[in-house]
Parts: sequence; C-alpha cells; structure tokens
Amino acid sequence: MSATPDFSPPRRVLIVDADTGMRESAAALLKLQGYEVAAAADGVEALTMFAREWFPVVVTDSSVPPVDGIEFVARLRILSLAPVYIIMPTETTDVRVHEQGYCMGVDQYLMRQNSLSELVGRVQAGITAIRRRQSSRTGRAHEPATVDLENGAHTARHLVGRMRAEIVQAGRSQKTLQVLSIGLDAADPTAFQHHGGSGAISDTLLSAAHEAMRPKLDWVVRLPAPANTCRLVVVMPESGSIEAGAMEQTIRNAFVHWGLSSVNSGIRLSTGLAAFAGEEQAPAALELLGQAERNRRTNDAPNANRRAAESAPAQHAA
Repeated sequence: MSATPDFSPPRRVLIVDADTGMRESAAALLKLQGYEVAAAADGVEALTMFAREWFPVVVTDSSVPPVDGIEFVARLRILSLAPVYIIMPTETTDVRVHEQGYCMGVDQYLMRQNSLSELVGRVQAGITAIRRRQSSRTGRAHEPATVDLENGAHTARHLVGRMRAEIVQAGRSQKTLQVLSIGLDAADPTAFQHHGGSGAISDTLLSAAHEAMRPKLDWVVRLPAPANTCRLVVVMPESGSIEAGAMEQTIRNAFVHWGLSSVNSGIRLSTGLAAFAGEEQAPAALELLGQAERNRRTNDAPNANRRAAESAPAQHAA
C-alpha cells in the first residue's frame, strides 16, 4: 500500500527514564502541548508498554536498567511494526558513541543539560519526520538514493548508518570512498529570492547531483542549513578523481547561467572533498563528513577574499 501525503501519526510519546523527577517534568511539558504521554522507569516496562500500544516518538535515557540504553533501542526497533522516532538525552559529545547509537537506531541525540528546554521542539520534529518519511523521494524506485535531512524526512540515524556501511565496505574492498561537500551561499536574501528562493535553489542543487550520480552506487544527502545557504553531500563509493571531478563539473554546469563567478551574482558555490582509502584506519562516519566540510570551507576562503578584492574598486568609486 502506498503512503498517503496527508498521513499524520498520533501525538503520543513514551518517556523512559529511571529518574522520577525527569520523567514527571518531561511528561508535564509535553502534556501542556497537547501530547498524550506515557512513562516507564526501566527498559522492560517500556518494551511491554510499546508492544501493547504504538508510540510514534520515544524519549529514552542512555541507561535504562536492566538493559543498556543502546540495547533497549535495538530491541525497540525489532519490536516495532510501525515507524518510531527515538530521541536519546545524553551527557557525552563523543562522536563515536553517537555513531554507535545511530547505527543501533537512535534518531536524535539531545544534550541532557538542555533536554527539557529543547524537548518539545524535538518531539514535534519527530512527528513531522514520520509524516514526511511516508512520502519521501527515496521511497520511489526510480529516484536516486537521497537522505533528506533538510525537510526532516530522515535523521542522522539514516545518514550515519549508510555512511558506516560504506566505510566498512571500502575497508573490505580496498577501494576509495569519496565524500564531496557542496555549498551555495548568498551574500544577502535577495540573491536567492531572485532565483526563486532557497527551496527552489536547493531542489536545483539536488537535481544536478541526481543527474551526475552513478546508478545504484552513489547517493546524496541534503543537509539542513542556515538562511541563504544550501548544503549537499554526495557519497561516491569505489571512485577516484575522475568521478569526483565529473560530479563537481556537473554541479557547476547546472548554475553556469547564473554567473556565479561574477562578483555581482551575490551567490558563490564551493566544494570540498574527503576520501577514505581502504588500507587506512577507518574514520567515524561523522569525522569523514566533517573533513569534507572543513575542506569546502578552506577552499572557499581564498575565493571569498579574491571576490572581496575585486569588488573594492567599485566600492571606492561609489
């Protein structure tokens, strides 16, 4: 049965935390926003409750005795017959710990010291994600594989899980995995509005990547980004400089009529590449993605300085 665009999951949340005060405070906040809330003090109680009733969103501590929080998440994923969005408050910022959680099924980490102030927004994001996931482009057989974090259809769990699998495969095959970070940035809002707004530009960027991707091999990630920016990452397994160069050129060709090289365009396109050769020590998924983004920013800095220098005479003349 195909998903209907107007699908909307019930506003029902399960909170799992051994801390009575945390459970009660979180439940009170969510109930004030109209959510139906149930709470469990441990993992066994929570799994029993979940087996009897569907909770689209589960907020679980990283420790839910008598099972570890990550083990609880894995059991919950096995048990669930319907989509479920899992939020885990945590006290650690270790990306490898987070990666393990994403691979086991966590959708969103939430720093515990900010958990109550951010909880309502994260739960609403979970409800939205489940609704949008039903009509995601990735669900259509003819579309290239797309992890869409921009519109909330997917989460870091989908991104990290796929990246982890690619890194492991690159290590086994001894073939290079490349990650191309792509950015479009406008100097002011009017630059994007002239071309139809950030949504239209993001779609153009995504379509350009789809055009160049190798079927059943490359895949793409659309990332959330600040105002007047668009961010994309193309993941290219078993690739080399030729494939990376072709991808970048196709992206640039899609915007060539915008005159991005001109100072007056108000928009700049930048790229950065990171790679993992199978014989190296395997990086964490987020580390490899972060390296591509850092390289993009490094590559963009000299170009930004050059554009500023070129525009200086015109500014003085004015």
